[in-house]
Amino acid sequence: MSITLIKQQINRFLSSQTPEVISIKGAWGVGKTYAWNTYLVEAKNRNRLAPEKYAYVSLFGINSLAELKFAIFENLIDRKTIGRKPSLATFQRNLNELSRLLGGRRLLPGSRVNLERFGFMIEALAFLSLDKTLICIDDFERKGNDVETRDILGLITQLKEQKKCKIVLILNDENLDDEASVDYVKLREKVIDTELRFAPTAEDCVEIALGTGKVAALLREPIVRLGINNIRVIKKIESLAALLAPVLKNFDDAILKQALKTLSLLTWCFYSQSSDAPNYNFVISRTSSFDDLNEELLSTQQLHWCAILRQYDNFSMDEFDRRIACLVENGYVNEADIQAQAAIVQRKIAAAGSEHSFQEAWRRFYESFDDDSQEVIKCLSDSFKDNARHISPANLDGTVRLLRHLGRNSVAGKLIDLYIDMRRDEAALFSQSLAAVPAEIRDAEVIEKFTRQLREMRAGQPLREICAKLADGGGSDEEEERMSKAEVAEYVRLFKELKGPELTHYVDFCLSFGRRGTGTASQRNISEKATEALKIIGRESRLNASRVSRFGIRVG
Repeated sequence: MSITLIKQQINRFLSSQTPEVISIKGAWGVGKTYAWNTYLVEAKNRNRLAPEKYAYVSLFGINSLAELKFAIFENLIDRKTIGRKPSLATFQRNLNELSRLLGGRRLLPGSRVNLERFGFMIEALAFLSLDKTLICIDDFERKGNDVETRDILGLITQLKEQKKCKIVLILNDENLDDEASVDYVKLREKVIDTELRFAPTAEDCVEIALGTGKVAALLREPIVRLGINNIRVIKKIESLAALLAPVLKNFDDAILKQALKTLSLLTWCFYSQSSDAPNYNFVISRTSSFDDLNEELLSTQQLHWCAILRQYDNFSMDEFDRRIACLVENGYVNEADIQAQAAIVQRKIAAAGSEHSFQEAWRRFYESFDDDSQEVIKCLSDSFKDNARHISPANLDGTVRLLRHLGRNSVAGKLIDLYIDMRRDEAALFSQSLAAVPAEIRDAEVIEKFTRQLREMRAGQPLREICAKLADGGGSDEEEERMSKAEVAEYVRLFKELKGPELTHYVDFCLSFGRRGTGTASQRNISEKATEALKIIGRESRLNASRVSRFGIRVG
């Protein structure tokens, strides 16, 4: 049944005083309760709600009919207060009204009643105040084990026939246990007047759940494109987008659009219980537009996930996407990290459409079966020549492997050399790529040439830069080895360059291995050479002798 017809049926139900029972069935998270509450408030605001009293009750944890009756009575509110939660004040008003009906006699205290003591009274008295009431009984499949399905349906029949009530029953019939399912199917013909299957499309869900404004408008396209019809997930996307959007307010709209596109996909995969959503870990490990070229055989399920990602502009993760993944996983925004990566993406977009150029390259490969290998190779080569500074190492690796599949090993080698030549000043790019997610870089020539380039860059690396990395807990074994082989004179120059807290921090780091009496041969060399350098500095003047003495260095 379409969402339009369901809304018409619910509006007809709400506008009539005729006693009636409807059930709204549907899967977890599709928004049954959310839609009911939305239509209920709309009907109240338009003065199209016939009953004057309303009560909402969840059956979660309800273990007896007495508890259910009291819960209905406890949550009873006036029509004009629909949209606000019941409170102690509304409960007290219900008690006062019941007292008035009983001639002013005070039978119950002004607080929640002890059910064991007053249960027999509640069953009788609660019914007195429920004439012509609209009652919503939610979470039918989550009722307590001690109350039977047939007893609840019997109570619903009583409320309709004896108290002239209108009842809506909301349930996930897929989650009913076997006994409850049998009882429901057996009795629904007698109890339920109208049965509605709530199965909205993604378009329906965004109309129901998303608000208005710029962010909501940008979220509609990716949510509909992914076919997300779970309102709980959509509301989660919306709430995370509300945290993300202000952080990106000073960037181009294209940056926010890309961020929300990634956010929609990752949130769906992280929170959805649907088998339609790709596995979250599978998605965040997809780092290249050419990941489908993996030599390893993918399972049928993984092939299905790949198909979804291909339809989503052949989605793959970059560093900007990883920052958004942190928001999805942790529930808060690291503003500095996201803004730093957003600035990089903005520079890419400004760089003559480089991202567009690379997208066109893989489209030539994926989107036809034409015999056009020369055109595909030329498109890939031209993309790299023009945009190597804005293409990730993972996409370089995927492109190289594709060229090898096409028998173009020499072209692949030239692209690797071109890429390294254009980015040879980015030491972090090569070190992070080689230390990245296992198997992210697969091509042996890419790995070999990246390793060689990194080694060459580190060989000419200033001692101060190496010391800074190592002292702050970073750096590599190769950099530690390079520092251990530096001449004492280099240590002297390093220490005399340093000023302020940085001086103390670096000197203490270099001496720390000797103080502990542990460490590798390289670490001991660093400590010994640092000690000798400080002695040389201390011999320059009495002032410097005093300065180095605070590190435990004696020059005499």
